[in-house]
Amino acid sequence: METNSNEQKVKKLKRIIYILLILFLIAGMLVIWSMRQKSETYSQNISMKDELAQLMNEYETIKQENTQFQSELTEKDSIISANSIEIQKLINSQADYRKIRRQLDLLRNITQDYVRRIDSLIVVNEELALENEEIRREISIERDRYRELTKVKTELDEKVTQASTLKAYNLRAYTLRVRGSNETETDKAVRADKIMVEFTLSENKIVPAGPRTIYIRIARPDGVIISGGGDEYSFELNDIRLQYTIKQDIVYDNKAQNIRMSWTKRDSKVPAMVGIYTVTVYTDNQEIGQTFFELK
Repeated sequence: METNSNEQKVKKLKRIIYILLILFLIAGMLVIWSMRQKSETYSQNISMKDELAQLMNEYETIKQENTQFQSELTEKDSIISANSIEIQKLINSQADYRKIRRQLDLLRNITQDYVRRIDSLIVVNEELALENEEIRREISIERDRYRELTKVKTELDEKVTQASTLKAYNLRAYTLRVRGSNETETDKAVRADKIMVEFTLSENKIVPAGPRTIYIRIARPDGVIISGGGDEYSFELNDIRLQYTIKQDIVYDNKAQNIRMSWTKRDSKVPAMVGIYTVTVYTDNQEIGQTFFELK
């Protein structure tokens, strides 16, 4: 009876030992599995950190290379930045791998869309640049055409102005010595008593016929205009009042007309100034001729 009792104790002890061995084996397997899981999680975190860093580096490179589109992509920049910060927090907290992977894939899609938007903007800018170049070329052509037309118009206006302007041809000025009814041409200042101006008023079928006033300004060698003085001896030329020496009213009939005008020295005892005198003829608010004479 005692022997059977001992055998039963031995069997019971063996079962306990087997159970303990199995429990130790299971515990060891759990420890190994846990360590593997931690190792895999660490490796995954490192891998996802590297992937996130590479993704953000690519994004920053693209952003720096296309700063001209920054204002158009501000909203995308904010979304990418917010997603990057969220993924970094998930990695640091060792969140579920699949959740982090979904966030990374989402961020990659956003950055790819960012690149597509930039490519689209580049294409649009290139098209606009081509259009602007074409517009500039057309504007340049039109500007050149306008300048040419303006030049032609100016030349035509000048021709019309010239064609509708009277001219003083064969203009001659000289001085006379007067002794009673006897007049002798002279170039001596001490003998000059009268200044004679002769010219032919041109034929012109364009200008209107009718009364005209011819004004003559004679400037002494010192530039002073020989004149009676005051407003009585002045006329208006292009809104400027000018002194004149002599004037004459005529009736113009569109045919060539010979004109002869004279000015007599007021004080015969005072000699004329030595030098070159300038004689200018005006009518119709325009200068129509000029000549010179010299007294010695």
